[in-house]
Amino acid sequence: MWWCLVWLTGFVVVPAGAVVGGGPAAPPEPDAAVVFTQRHGRSARIEGIRDNTFGYYSFYGLRYAEPPLGPRRFQRPIRRLLAGEQNATRPCSICPQPDPNFPRRIMGHEDCLCLNVFAPKMPGDEKGSPVVFFIHGGNYRTGSATPYGGKHLTQEDTILVVAQYRLGSLGFISNGEKEASGNAGLFDLHIAINWVKDYIEFFGGDPSRVTIMGQGSGGSAASVMALSSEGRSNQGVVALSGTALSPGTIRSDPGKHSRQLAKHTGCPETPVERLVLCLRKLSAQKIVLADSEIASDLIDTKKFLEEIIGRNGAGVRVEGQYDRRGLPTLVTEQPAEALKKKKQNIPLLTGVTSAETVRAVFGKYATELANLMMNIKNFIKKDIIGGLNNVVEGVEGLLPVKKADLKNILPLGDYEEYYEKLSQAANANILEGLTAIARDTGDALFNFPAYKSVQEWSSGAPAFLYSFEFVGNLTKGSYFLPGVPLAEETDNSNSLYQPKTSGPSHGDELAYIFEPLDDSGRSVEPSASQTDSHVRKSFVGLISKFAHDVGQSGKNATKLFNLIPFSLDSNNFIKITDEIKLDKNFRFCQMGFWGNMVDRIAGSLCSNEIKELLQLKLPKLNLGDVTQLKPVTNLVKPQRNPLMNMTNFPTISLNPFGG
Repeated sequence: MWWCLVWLTGFVVVPAGAVVGGGPAAPPEPDAAVVFTQRHGRSARIEGIRDNTFGYYSFYGLRYAEPPLGPRRFQRPIRRLLAGEQNATRPCSICPQPDPNFPRRIMGHEDCLCLNVFAPKMPGDEKGSPVVFFIHGGNYRTGSATPYGGKHLTQEDTILVVAQYRLGSLGFISNGEKEASGNAGLFDLHIAINWVKDYIEFFGGDPSRVTIMGQGSGGSAASVMALSSEGRSNQGVVALSGTALSPGTIRSDPGKHSRQLAKHTGCPETPVERLVLCLRKLSAQKIVLADSEIASDLIDTKKFLEEIIGRNGAGVRVEGQYDRRGLPTLVTEQPAEALKKKKQNIPLLTGVTSAETVRAVFGKYATELANLMMNIKNFIKKDIIGGLNNVVEGVEGLLPVKKADLKNILPLGDYEEYYEKLSQAANANILEGLTAIARDTGDALFNFPAYKSVQEWSSGAPAFLYSFEFVGNLTKGSYFLPGVPLAEETDNSNSLYQPKTSGPSHGDELAYIFEPLDDSGRSVEPSASQTDSHVRKSFVGLISKFAHDVGQSGKNATKLFNLIPFSLDSNNFIKITDEIKLDKNFRFCQMGFWGNMVDRIAGSLCSNEIKELLQLKLPKLNLGDVTQLKPVTNLVKPQRNPLMNMTNFPTISLNPFGG
């Protein structure tokens, strides 16, 4: 009798004495965190934890794939079905990664492909709750599901699922060959999402209303997957501080990392079969340590931009079209090309914090950057301009010219006079220089990619942009993102270099969505002020409302949760301070400058501001009228720039002096 109920209702009510996994199942107590599942001819009894204060349910360490051990290392995941009695009261091991406090010490185990489920209620007669599937950040090298608790989202009748996936070379090594095709970590997430759609109704969820959300590299992964044929079956995507167009999302030369890995492990570089066979014989610790050594090589050469955006390791690659002769592919083309073809068909909510790179620039990198600025001409030319010139290939498919031609935007040879004056200025006022670097890297690495993402996305589906600008006292981003340079906290209280203005840095918004948990799943959330609580409830409400409403309104929605989707005319965005409100003209002049929007830059609203953006404000030094210099005039009057082809995707340029 009860077997029929499975197919009719989609959830299982198991009477006393029912058989689960070949043995009798104990009946659950009222309100007990016990779930019974029946799928693919297998049944399971899963025991979790119920929070007696807030009434939500937690299920930790549910394995969605077989352990990728031995010959399965580097291969695509094999799905694992729920069966038998399962204790889901403690998180599973994190995936192998360096200890952020002791980089040569490796944490975690390869048997790590599991997920945590936080549910507001057990299944009943009412419609299931919408689901937010979260992908953690960490530059594809660090991070886990462990610190992300679902208390706040469950209070908004939203299920939270947080999945782990293979990291570093173990998850993303590739040289384009079948034996190392790459993106194994991305396929982990794909399998996990399918697991959710199969089983989430047993946890009170609605499998037809799954929203994919991620932060940082997780946000990039979420939006890349949303552009795939598989990802478009989800109902929406939320990308926090990272999108498919973010620098570092796609590795342009995945074979480079495999060659570096061979060098650091002593394995043969070719043929690929021998490389993979050799790497499979090594311990996971040795491979992760080699990843760290590769990253250190970049740091030693002072490629700090490469480090802070996570391009110092393995990552997502374009696999190409599925030709039906091999395994199906997820990432068939560059995200920019997919957007040009309008492959986005589900709503997008994306945004940034207002000071994404400030903590890194004024913290970990402050002394290094200050020393580099003493030779500001070489620093700007090589490290800033050269660095950002190397990170724009994520949108190169939409650029009107090739990356190599970007030097035309900043004719370096014409800056000699300006460099000399700035060199003097830097010695007198390093603080102004650091402020400019923080502002420019924030625009280049986060603000402009988010802005362009919603602009392009909105041509195929509703898109919403937010700016998180509230500075509170909750847990900082470093707790959720250990080992991520952008989020790393440094005691610089005695430093000469303190930021002139404060704002939330990379990852600081996470505490306003998730309850921070320790390694055993216990809450470590600090007491919140009334304002902190209000902002958290508002931000969580925004995300949960998105998860609820996109399922009701669908891709043709013109209005979600009483907010108007992004449009190029108004540049509207959701501004999150101590209140949430709809604003317009998101960094209007700065985005016009970075996007080479001729009409905007030359218009009355921006012409004077652009001139101000092109100079450091240094009252102690007489720099003269820098706006009369030839390169500055070219930028203020962009019609003289040969790259101003506004029929295509605007070019990313760098203004190292502000903006």
